[in-house]
Amino acid sequence: MDVSLPTIEKPTVPSAVGAAPPRRAIPLPVCCAVAVVGVIAGGYYLDLVLREPGFMLHLTDLGVYQIAGHRVSQGVSLYDTPLLGHTRGVMEFVYTPFAALLFVPLAGLAGVARYCVAGLGNVAMVVVSAWAGLSTLGYRRDLRMGLLGVPIAGLALWCEPIRQTMAFGQVNILLLMLVVVDMALPDSVRCKGVLTGVAAGIKLTPAFFVLYLLATKRYRAAGMAVGGFVATVLVGALIMPRDSLTFWSGAFADPARVGVPQNNSNESLRGLLARTIGVAGIHQVLWLIAALAVAGLCLMLARRLSRAGDELAAVALCGLTMTTVSPYSWVHHWVFLFPALIVLADMVIRRPGVVTAPIAVVTAVIASGGVLPLLDVRASSVFDYHQHSTLYHNAYIWLTLALLVAAVGYLRSGDRAAREIASADTL
Repeated sequence: MDVSLPTIEKPTVPSAVGAAPPRRAIPLPVCCAVAVVGVIAGGYYLDLVLREPGFMLHLTDLGVYQIAGHRVSQGVSLYDTPLLGHTRGVMEFVYTPFAALLFVPLAGLAGVARYCVAGLGNVAMVVVSAWAGLSTLGYRRDLRMGLLGVPIAGLALWCEPIRQTMAFGQVNILLLMLVVVDMALPDSVRCKGVLTGVAAGIKLTPAFFVLYLLATKRYRAAGMAVGGFVATVLVGALIMPRDSLTFWSGAFADPARVGVPQNNSNESLRGLLARTIGVAGIHQVLWLIAALAVAGLCLMLARRLSRAGDELAAVALCGLTMTTVSPYSWVHHWVFLFPALIVLADMVIRRPGVVTAPIAVVTAVIASGGVLPLLDVRASSVFDYHQHSTLYHNAYIWLTLALLVAAVGYLRSGDRAAREIASADTL
C-alpha cells in the first residue's frame, strides 16, 4: 500500500453514502499480460497435477468430509468419536452440523468424479472470487473481466493457501467466495450479509465480518448476516438435533478437538505465542489481549478504508486479521491473501509509488507456493525455508501486521493529500 501517493484520485464513496463512481475498463495491456502469464501458470500447475496427483491433489480433508457426510446419512454421531482413528484432537469433526449436511452429497464421490468435483469446483470458486474482487475494485463487468477470471485463477494456484486448499479438498475457497461476493454487493441490496452468515454457519471464523459490517455502520447487512447464521443453526438443529446439542453446548469451543495450540502447523497468533513462551502461565491472557488489540486496529482501519472507497482492501485486511486472531489457523486457512494480492496488484498498476511495488512483491513472495523450487531454492514455500525460524515459520502473521502498518501509512497519506487539495482550493 503506497505511503507516498504521487497522484491523487477523486475519492470514491460507498454506496451507503452516495452514488458509486463510474466503472472503468481493465486496461488492455494489463488484460494481455495477465492472460499470458495466467495461462502459463495454470497450465504448468495442471501439468504438475497430472504428473503427481497424489501430492498435488491428495484430497485428504475431502475424504474426512465424505466420512462426515456418510455418518449423517447413516444417523451416526459426528462428535462422539474422531472420524478416523481413536486419538482426541486428530481427525475430529470441528465444523457445524449444517456443514455436515452440505457434505452429504459428497459421500458417494469416488475415482475421477472425486478429483473433478474437488479440483474444478475449487477453481470455479476462485474464478468467481476474482470476478467479485475486480468488481469491488470498480472495474467494469464486461467481456474483459469475464475472460480474465481463468488466468487470474491460474496465478492464484501458486498462492500457497489456495494451493493447499486445492490439495486437501478444503472448504476455505468456498468461504472466501461467499464473503467476497457478499461484500461486493451494493449496500442497497436487501439480502446483503446473508452469504456471510451462511459462511459463518459452515465455519465460525467468518463471523468476524459481522463486526466489520457493524464497524462500517451497515446495520441491516449485519442483521442479515446474523439471520443467515441463525438459519443455518436452525436447519442443523431440525435435521440433526442430538449433534446440534453436542456442538453448540460446548464442542465448538473445546480446544482438545483441534489439537494443541503449539502445533507447528498452527499459523495463528495463538500458535506463535504458544511456541514462543509455552502454554503455561499467562499464554492465554497474552493471546486474548494481543488478539483484541489486532482485531480492534483492523476494524478501525477497515472502516476508514471502506469510507475511502477501498472496500476490497478492507475486506482482505479483515480476512487476514480473522485468520491471525483465530485460535487455530492452518496454512490453507489464509486464503484471504488472494484478494490482498489483487488489491496490491491493482495499486501497483493504478497508483504506483516507491513503497507500493516493494510491498506487493514481498507479499507475493511470502504468499507463493511451489515457486521457490523454480528458482533453485530447496523449499516449496516460505515455511519450508527455515522450519525452526520464528521469522519464517510465522511469516503470514508478520505480513498481516506489516500490512496493518502499511494501511495506517496509506490512510495518513490520503488524509494529508486531501488537506493539501482543500488548502489549495481556498487560495
